[in-house]
Amino acid sequence: MKRKTPDTFRYILPVFSLFCGLFCVSGCGTPQTEMQTKELIRSAAPAYDENFVTVGFVQTGKESDWRDANTNDYLHTFTEANGYNLLYIDGNSNSDRQIKAAYDLIAQKVDYIIIDPIVEDGWEDVLKLAKAEGIPVIIADRGVSADPSLYACWIGSDFKTEGINAAKWLDSYLEQQNRGNEDIGIVILEGTEGASAAIGRTEGLMEEISAHDNWHIVTSQCANFTQGEGKNVMEQILKDYADSDIDVVISENDNMMFGAMKAMEHAGISYGVDGDVITISFDALYEAFELMQEGKLMVSVECNPLIAGLSHQVIQDLEAGKSVAPIHYVEESVFTYENASSHISDRKY
Repeated sequence: MKRKTPDTFRYILPVFSLFCGLFCVSGCGTPQTEMQTKELIRSAAPAYDENFVTVGFVQTGKESDWRDANTNDYLHTFTEANGYNLLYIDGNSNSDRQIKAAYDLIAQKVDYIIIDPIVEDGWEDVLKLAKAEGIPVIIADRGVSADPSLYACWIGSDFKTEGINAAKWLDSYLEQQNRGNEDIGIVILEGTEGASAAIGRTEGLMEEISAHDNWHIVTSQCANFTQGEGKNVMEQILKDYADSDIDVVISENDNMMFGAMKAMEHAGISYGVDGDVITISFDALYEAFELMQEGKLMVSVECNPLIAGLSHQVIQDLEAGKSVAPIHYVEESVFTYENASSHISDRKY
């Protein structure tokens, strides 16, 4: 692909608009005033060099340990040593900020754009413009509701299957404990509203839960994928549903579960292998493995953040004029308190 020379006027105007026009669209429960005070964090745009491929990466933010591992994977993959100029943009958990940043990258005439969208909706127009400008876009991790023909491909996890696998593990565990016919009360801590990870995992969980007449959902509430909200939401649930039997807590990521565990401890509720509450989460962070070894966390369904290599391979294929598949799933596993010790030494995040 021919490298492009930036147009100075087209660069300055969108950047001015980006910083003057930012406003906040918050997720479930994120204060707008807090988001408005945060500046867009973006690396300085390097001078374009035809010997390098210029890639703009629009990240969601820093909402979890998983996200930090995902970001670091991109920063360590898209380096000058590997032939790239990388423009990294931190979306600060604000979808409007992400979209404006994508327009900025198009104006800068980068070679490729990688977007890890906070929510699925709102991307149609910017993707249409990128395609019209001849800039391939890779959607990573979370999905978008826009027409797939507008972007090169999607790379990430099969979130619905993750949810199904978590529920299937619960079914197997209850059978092993001779509790298959018991009435089971389930609390679900959901991720950010509108995020494809939350949508897919919830869909998979609900599909399996609805197949069991003796399983019922006590409540399902958003905790925005953060540890702090996981703790706060779980504390409120324990107050509001004090008279309900809670047998299982399913958290749609590890960080929310870490917070929920603190809430249960403060309320004097036991959990884990030797406790009253079965604990299930997603991501399979290193800390999750430590908690599984201790028997506090019983299962963590892997959501592999190390997907930059797939993005790199897609770009190399496109540079070589090859066609690429529309969907690329990263390899993932299910880890439990029984097998955590055998795998923790292999963890990279």
